Amino acid sequence: MKKSFVAGCVLSAFIGSSAMAADLAARPVYKAAPPVEVGYDWSGLYLGGHIGYGWGNTDVTDHTVFGFFIPTQKFDTKGFLGGVQGGWNYQFGHFVLGSEVDFSWSDVKGDQTSALVIGDSITRSSKAKWMGTATTRLGYAWDRVLVYSKLGAAWAHFDYSDNLASGIYSSTASETRSGWTVGTGIEWAFAGNWSAKVEYDYMDFGRRTVDFAPVAFIPVGLDVDQRISQVKVGLNYRFGGMGPVVAKY
Repeated sequence: MKKSFVAGCVLSAFIGSSAMAADLAARPVYKAAPPVEVGYDWSGLYLGGHIGYGWGNTDVTDHTVFGFFIPTQKFDTKGFLGGVQGGWNYQFGHFVLGSEVDFSWSDVKGDQTSALVIGDSITRSSKAKWMGTATTRLGYAWDRVLVYSKLGAAWAHFDYSDNLASGIYSSTASETRSGWTVGTGIEWAFAGNWSAKVEYDYMDFGRRTVDFAPVAFIPVGLDVDQRISQVKVGLNYRFGGMGPVVAKY
């Protein structure tokens, strides 16, 4: 009787252990969650190129004898441009701080012809051959989209002409002028370290006196006021940074 009881207890314990082992083996194995991408990092150096269109206003005031016959000439300038840019970004939270320099070859030009009471007419022209800026940028990022504003210095090289229709006087001049610029844009990181942008800039080069060839030993100086706006589309490649910011668990 005792032997039967002991044998029954051993058998019950063996069956219970087997059932528990089978239950443990059937439980699923849980794995750690994969890393989750929580944001894009805009930090790093970048280089790129752009194309665009520029337009502006040029005012010319004549201080020679012809200034008695014609008012200040005001004419529009316009044309295409293209060039390169480079800079750096540092991201802290959603804010992105950086600086950028760019250079554009341009064909932004215009002219104005005014009649003179002496039976002649005079044509003045202006052309911006190149433009460049050095700016500080501050932006706000929503993951791969960055909206920014920029402020800084601007430079441009201008070619001028001053011609009478009769041909008795013709002169050219050129200068490199400095000014200031302000702009805004939006940039999209569409693939890895590549990003595309659209940007608007306004540049004001102020009023300067430009000297032309003299007339019968009389100096010819024209006061020229230059303002240019431009819209650019560009492509950048960023070096460094982390790409996507990843949260690890």
